[in-house]
Amino acid sequence: MQIISDDSEHRLLKDLKSLWQGHPEHRCLQLKFSQTEKYDEEWPGLISKALKAFFENVLLDVFECQDHDVFIINRTMTHKRIAQLLTHLKPELGLASEEIAGLASLYEVGVDWPKLRSIIEKKIENIRIEKEQVENEKIFKASSQYSSNEEKDLAFQASSKELTASLPKRRNKRKIVDIMIIEDDPLSQRLISNVLKDTYNYTILGDGKNALMTYLIKAPDVLFLDINLPDISGHDILKKVFEIDPKAYVIMFSGNGDKENVLKAVNLGAKGFLGKPFTHDKLMQYIKKSPHMKGKWS
Repeated sequence: MQIISDDSEHRLLKDLKSLWQGHPEHRCLQLKFSQTEKYDEEWPGLISKALKAFFENVLLDVFECQDHDVFIINRTMTHKRIAQLLTHLKPELGLASEEIAGLASLYEVGVDWPKLRSIIEKKIENIRIEKEQVENEKIFKASSQYSSNEEKDLAFQASSKELTASLPKRRNKRKIVDIMIIEDDPLSQRLISNVLKDTYNYTILGDGKNALMTYLIKAPDVLFLDINLPDISGHDILKKVFEIDPKAYVIMFSGNGDKENVLKAVNLGAKGFLGKPFTHDKLMQYIKKSPHMKGKWS
């Protein structure tokens, strides 16, 4: 058994492509541990022991991804053998039967190569985005090293200018849809999370304090913005967003859908208006209308 954790996503993609071209009868088991909040750092060791016990002398390639997903490649894996493996792992990982079954997917490389390629390419793109955002956050944090407020202001302005200039390019380069929400109401936050969690990458802020900094770093494809925030007017944020990003796609939230609020938001550049409570379908409709969605994955 070979366990690969270094640059595993790229190596997995390369190996699967090679198998698809030359040995399409191979099978690939995906354990989607990125989808459970119960993940523990001990799991890789427990899984390795279980694989050795269940597959003994059978050749296995095991790929441990950065998001905790595990891919196992073998020529002779069967659904029955996998069910036995999951039954053994269930108590070890502290998961219920339906939980662990829902995290496992078996693919035939020859048939499912396009789907596997899409899954892994998304993981690779997510890693790239995370690295980029870490670097962008460092740009802002660097300004705190200066002793005087004047020096901090100058450093912040310089970093903001750099990120503002690169924002359109970063958004166009990104292959994965990214959504930003500024909403202080906990109930609305939960509703949005339930709608988006299995489909899109998203960030939720509860106030306007770090709104512009986060917007510059994230370069989102869609911004949902509440008009009535606790610390600043959503209209004020909307105006500043369009100053740094004239092509921003912004949809406004409000529990008060009076004509004055709607007209002011539209005049400032908002592309739509959602009264609260809003529906799942209406939220998704506005997301799909974003001009920045073209050619990107969910």
